[in-house]
Amino acid sequence: MAIICEDIGKKVIATIIETEGDCFIGMKKGDQFELSIHKCGDFCGYLYHNLFNWISTLQFGGNLPHDEDGEVQICEWCQPEHRVKVQLRRTEHER
Repeated sequence: MAIICEDIGKKVIATIIETEGDCFIGMKKGDQFELSIHKCGDFCGYLYHNLFNWISTLQFGGNLPHDEDGEVQICEWCQPEHRVKVQLRRTEHER
């Protein structure tokens, strides 16, 4: 069954920009995912959990303290066996 989520706030795109080691679910450099407070799709649940507050902030127009332009945030997260570097980018929903 396809799940349809209403577009709320801004669109947040996560792009994998670097990995070290093998990702548990196979994410690799260049993979992109649309994320929101209620949508994580095929994105890693562990990483989503740790990025949730950043995703929420960007989705609803907030800026992170060290975010220069308010649209792109680079974040890095380490899991026990590997490191994944993710770019979070805020954009408008297509209508």
